[in-house]
Amino acid sequence: MSRKIMIYGAGHMGLAIVLGLIRKGHTDVQIVDPSESRRRLLSEQFQLSVLPKSAALGSGDLVVLAMPPQAFAEFASSGAVPRHHAGPVVSVMAGVTMSTIAKSLGVTQVIRSIPNTPSEVFQGMTVFCASPETTAENIEWTRRLFEAFGKAVWVADEALIDPATALCGGGPAFVAYIADAMQAFATSVGFDAPSAVLMTTQVLRGTAELIETTGKPAMQICREVMTPQGTTERGIKHFDEHKLHDILQAALSRSTERSRELGRTT
Repeated sequence: MSRKIMIYGAGHMGLAIVLGLIRKGHTDVQIVDPSESRRRLLSEQFQLSVLPKSAALGSGDLVVLAMPPQAFAEFASSGAVPRHHAGPVVSVMAGVTMSTIAKSLGVTQVIRSIPNTPSEVFQGMTVFCASPETTAENIEWTRRLFEAFGKAVWVADEALIDPATALCGGGPAFVAYIADAMQAFATSVGFDAPSAVLMTTQVLRGTAELIETTGKPAMQICREVMTPQGTTERGIKHFDEHKLHDILQAALSRSTERSRELGRTT
């Protein structure tokens, strides 16, 4: 039996997922968004046909909830997902708990996840967990969905999804923030913009590959680049003097708490 994937919400995360799936060869994907301007934009930029409202769901179809958390209550009351829907209901919304989704939609096959926008280029990182009632078949199908556009980690403890939201969901923004500073430095000292982008992205890509391939701790990589009284040591010393390491961890903690807040207010 053919099972389609219905994605509700065409924001950045919903778009990243649908583009990743389509570029991987999936033809059974539909996306729904109530915003006419958003539908027009995606049609013009990506040639995507975005529905204004949901088509009928098959009993085993996979549902992806990619709307803003604040819009979930209104969506739940719309009846777009039939109560007792048997297929997996996958949330990529920050903060909204599995119990809230199950109760609001009247479903049991609930999977809470946090993917990220690099899914669009098959480099996504998704952390997910499943309700106790979710079948092994639905968990495995969902895992294959996530692995179509990146890598996936399953966790048993739903509480870990909030810090994963900070680290994985928000991680691309934090890394891009640092990348912006590196690019700005490069152009300020005389490099042209394309060279600044190339150098920055290759440094980030190469460092990530080095950490993953060698298995060395990140700080070991850092120390190996630093030579006593050298250029890198002076830069890292500046970081340490301004407690950049602590600042980054504090930012992740604040993002984690915001995810929990969204769960309490949804």
